[in-house]
Amino acid sequence: MVVFALGLVYTTDAKGQMMSQEYRSEVADIVQELTGIAGRDSRIGTEVREIAKEQKDISEKASKEIKETEERSGWKTFFIGTDWKNIGQLRSELVTTANHIDRLMKAKERATSQSVKDDLDAQIKALEEIKAKVEAFIKDNEGKFSLLGWVVRLFNR
Repeated sequence: MVVFALGLVYTTDAKGQMMSQEYRSEVADIVQELTGIAGRDSRIGTEVREIAKEQKDISEKASKEIKETEERSGWKTFFIGTDWKNIGQLRSELVTTANHIDRLMKAKERATSQSVKDDLDAQIKALEEIKAKVEAFIKDNEGKFSLLGWVVRLFNR
């Protein structure tokens, strides 16, 4: 959709559409893999299971926040601006995901089997890729033009 206002052209971005579903699906796959890995090494099993459960919990919240941000009307974004509440929550959940990645790296060091270490490496990489996608989603949404934001910046100079 293209909106013309005050001589400016504002195009709503369909890039973020379906990100919430893709995110939820990818995290569900990682959680399932981590749960399987946890059963193969008793030294790290409890911690990996705990990380998987926590990641599942935050992914449900993050998916909801991504969906709400995706579904925000172009008019509302144009006039009022980005949905900063959901963006802030997503940032908080990214920090939790980064902590999970660190904990998985430490668990990998304690793992006894090389196959478990390799599988943990793959899941750590997958979590890092998802984290990068969410960071890009946040950056895209932070950079959207809003009339109110433009007016505020004009008067703050």
